[in-house]
Amino acid sequence: MRVFADYHTHTTYSHGKGRIEENVQAAIRRGLKSIGITDHGPGHFFIGVKGEEAFRSMQAEIRRLRAKYPQIEILFGVEANIVDVDGTIDVPEAILPELDILLVGYHKLVKPQSLAALKVGAKNFLSGWLGKTTQALRDINTKAICAAVRRYPVMAVTHPGLQIDIDTLALANICAECGTLMEINSSYAEKLDDYVKTALTTGVNFVINSDAHTPERVGDFTAAYRLLQRLNVPAERVVNLERGKRGVSTAGEEFIHD
Repeated sequence: MRVFADYHTHTTYSHGKGRIEENVQAAIRRGLKSIGITDHGPGHFFIGVKGEEAFRSMQAEIRRLRAKYPQIEILFGVEANIVDVDGTIDVPEAILPELDILLVGYHKLVKPQSLAALKVGAKNFLSGWLGKTTQALRDINTKAICAAVRRYPVMAVTHPGLQIDIDTLALANICAECGTLMEINSSYAEKLDDYVKTALTTGVNFVINSDAHTPERVGDFTAAYRLLQRLNVPAERVVNLERGKRGVSTAGEEFIHD
């Protein structure tokens, strides 16, 4: 088996190092059938997409590249940020219905939309710095991300719990209820065992993504393949695994899921 789509990649429109076309070319070289261009939403300090005009520029470029590279599906998307405790995300209302895919991630350095969000953001920042958290903070974080999943057409939650402490079990149950996927992020797969083990006890499904910030990392799923084997994740729980074929990781290792 092999992954046939990478739905989470970044470009120079946020803090990626390559252009959209370079990511597309890398995906084609990897033999992928689909690639998502999902730069950070504008609510992320310093690195977010620079507003609606930038989204329109991305959209136009993707349309042009679809005609140039008909052999691959190129999806216009975003990795949106949660900017308030009620689950509000930072995608302009005019852009949201035009997206092909919506990913949502909970990041620290975002522009809060309320005083409550500012306070929670400060606590999350200090929590990460000090290596300590509280049950109350975890509950607020979990409610916010669950609210976002319920409120928006979220395809997948990116790197759940990586930067922000959440209740994985609660989120996984909400994602299963809403048909939202939980990401197995190949860039951080060595840190995800506990999260995946917990989510596997629910009915949620997963998607493997690279979270590539350079074209060279597009379609690099080596660490994710190892996680699947290590935890014996059922193939039918991963939506972008192509069944019935032998896959080769980017390290040149053959990957077979029994």
